[in-house]
Amino acid sequence: MSHIMSGGCACGAIRYTSVEEPFVSYLCHCTECRKRTGSAFGISVQVPRGGFRLGVGAPRTRIRIADSGNELHVRFCDACGTSICSESPARPHVTVIYAGTLDDPGRIPIQANIWTDSALDWVPIGADVPRHPKAPDLSRYYDRG
Repeated sequence: MSHIMSGGCACGAIRYTSVEEPFVSYLCHCTECRKRTGSAFGISVQVPRGGFRLGVGAPRTRIRIADSGNELHVRFCDACGTSICSESPARPHVTVIYAGTLDDPGRIPIQANIWTDSALDWVPIGADVPRHPKAPDLSRYYDRG
């Protein structure tokens, strides 16, 4: 399967591609992801920053402080408000793509559920995918050696 992924915002003003193999993908049940998506959780794919390329448009940036204390630079479309991705100075080699913006999000395998302590009671979380009550250390996924 090709590692190339493409996506964009709801109005089409922003388009991107990611050309390297993703590090990890997960469902995040934190309050911030619920608010960002307007749904019960967010779906995120961490990819190598060097392989992430904006093709069309220039997103705006909102900076927030994550529960870890790290700055999170959330990139979004100024025209339609779609959150596209985020980056953090704490992880300079990673871009987090919000998988709902992918052209084909169904190809993304879910490898973990994070912030399950915040999950809504009615969201089914299967036993076949690891559960983490808070944000786990995902750095083990970054080593491709």
